[in-house]
Amino acid sequence: MEIKYFFQNVTLSGELKDYLEEKIKKLNRFSDKIWEAKVDLNHNASYAKSEAFTLELVLKMPDRLLEASVRAANIQEAVDKVEEKIRKQLEHYRGIRESKKRLINKFVRGTKAISSLFFKKGEDNEDEE
Repeated sequence: MEIKYFFQNVTLSGELKDYLEEKIKKLNRFSDKIWEAKVDLNHNASYAKSEAFTLELVLKMPDRLLEASVRAANIQEAVDKVEEKIRKQLEHYRGIRESKKRLINKFVRGTKAISSLFFKKGEDNEDEE
């Protein structure tokens, strides 16, 4: 997974960047189909101190974009909140994929059962003369 960073009015220490990267890489546990993560971190002093930092995280997947945005008092709090929001979305996405797989498998088993009622094994389905 490729991680792209965009910072505005913020300079991140190596320790905070490692913390952010570690949290994002943990998301691979929920889906190995994440192609890219975009992190947009912004500090706006005109907001209240409890909402000075804005963190947006966008995950690109083959058939979906997952997005989460959070305002917080400090960077670590923002990272934790956005990670929790994205994790919930990934769990929901994984549940949808599993449901589709179960439905497809059920359909395939059903068609095999129906075809076995009409056709015997080894029997040609062509009209015999």
